Amino acid sequence: MVLSDAFITQETFVDGAKVTFQCAIGYANTGRSPSVTCTAGVWSKVKLTCERKSCGTPGEVMNGRFNLSEGILFGDKAVATCNTGYMLVGSGVRTCMDGGWDGRLPVCEVMKCGKPPNIVNGGPVVPPEDTYDYGSVVQYDCEKDYTLVGTKFITCRENGEFQPAPPECKMVSCPLPVVENGVRIAGRPPYTHKSFVTYGCNAGYEMVGQDSLTCEIEGWSAPYPTCKALLTTTKPTTTRRTTIQDRVPRPTDLTPKANDNTGVIAGCVVGVLAIICLAVVAVCKVKRSSRGGYSSNVATKNSEDNEL
Repeated sequence: MVLSDAFITQETFVDGAKVTFQCAIGYANTGRSPSVTCTAGVWSKVKLTCERKSCGTPGEVMNGRFNLSEGILFGDKAVATCNTGYMLVGSGVRTCMDGGWDGRLPVCEVMKCGKPPNIVNGGPVVPPEDTYDYGSVVQYDCEKDYTLVGTKFITCRENGEFQPAPPECKMVSCPLPVVENGVRIAGRPPYTHKSFVTYGCNAGYEMVGQDSLTCEIEGWSAPYPTCKALLTTTKPTTTRRTTIQDRVPRPTDLTPKANDNTGVIAGCVVGVLAIICLAVVAVCKVKRSSRGGYSSNVATKNSEDNEL
């Protein structure tokens, strides 16, 4: 507090004199008496109290806000900050003065990006503009027979640049898989991005690995399958060996078997026929002798009788 202007230059005061105090710039009276009185050479106790003035709110910042960490009283500063994607135009600091906040409300303008980057064999789906506001999205696409590698969308960021990096357009081609002892079931060449091929194995073979492959940006989605020959199980062959040994025939070996009856019967028939033939011959010789024919047997018999 300070003396009022009327007493500020006065050096001495008479008994009973009364002077008035006032608050300094930026401060306000809290309601106490500002006057003191000189009595018998002694001033009465000062009751006046002063406190810093309040400036109240510094205002609202469009697309931003004030940092009021210092406060809103006389001498304090309010610092403006913009939201993400916006930049401050002008001073962002306001000071609480005796008559209120100085300066003007700051302005936060949206960040802008220039034209999106160009890419070979492709470009933005929509014709590009000269500038893009923060948060704007640009979509890319590739020309025919080219495959987009990377992200197809880029965004205007708070630093005024598009992110992430734009995609590339590549000619993707995969070679014809070679599967020995196998046959292609589905999928015809040429094999471009996302083309597929399916293989099967010939008879007698089984597949090891994936039967279907997809052509990706870096090549086939999996290693080529292989056709492995099936294992066949065979029974071991045994050789029967016959050993001829000298041995004495057993009695059972000499007994004719049932299947030998035919030979025995045939032998008997032949023997009977031979006996019949001999009997017929003998009868014929006897009849010839009775008719007076020569018989060596009879002559011999007669000579034997004469000698007797």
